[in-house]
Amino acid sequence: MPKIYLVRHGRTPANEKGILAGRTKGIFLDDTGIKQAEAVAKSLSQIRFKKIIVSPMERCQQTTKIIITGMDKTPKPVIESGINECDYGDWSNKKLSSLRSKPLWKTIQEKPSLVQFPNGEKMNQMLTRVKNAIFEHALKLKSDENLLVVSHGDPIRSFIADCLGIHLDNFQRITIDPCSVSVVIISNDNVQVVSVNNSIKVDQISKKKNKRIGSVLGGGAG
Repeated sequence: MPKIYLVRHGRTPANEKGILAGRTKGIFLDDTGIKQAEAVAKSLSQIRFKKIIVSPMERCQQTTKIIITGMDKTPKPVIESGINECDYGDWSNKKLSSLRSKPLWKTIQEKPSLVQFPNGEKMNQMLTRVKNAIFEHALKLKSDENLLVVSHGDPIRSFIADCLGIHLDNFQRITIDPCSVSVVIISNDNVQVVSVNNSIKVDQISKKKNKRIGSVLGGGAG
């Protein structure tokens, strides 16, 4: 059965500052994010990938470029819109601290399957497109081939939740840190979650010490 390696992009200034980047253009990895991607590159260096798909966002493409540096016979990464970040609409590029005061925030925490972001996407639509895109690519591979998916926190953890049979309303119970690696095996009639949120700790470069607050929309800064 094809094995899928799901990698979240490395940390960005938006992650570090508590900003919901969404599909905002021009957001790249910070120094810590680069170190995280380099660490993942080492951990995956001996794995041969038949196909690589990556979100259209620059932070994912930058992470992918670092990961595949030094790999032998690596296929050219394919930009796949189906694994793009959730379209948070009017919430994009806003401080999470300010968004927590919005009435919609309570629904996001309790019933995300009912949520549609203002001028944005429904969370259940996000899950559907991510799942369809990953399965479409994975099921074209042979049983001993590997697929690398470089995406975002919410798309990855909603997909992992679905693979585990967990309802979307509970997907935020799963943590997906920046540059973590999760592994899933897929066939036509079977899904096996092998590992979730494997991450290599690196020295974090930060101007301030962030207090970690449970599960955060967008995935948080780790």
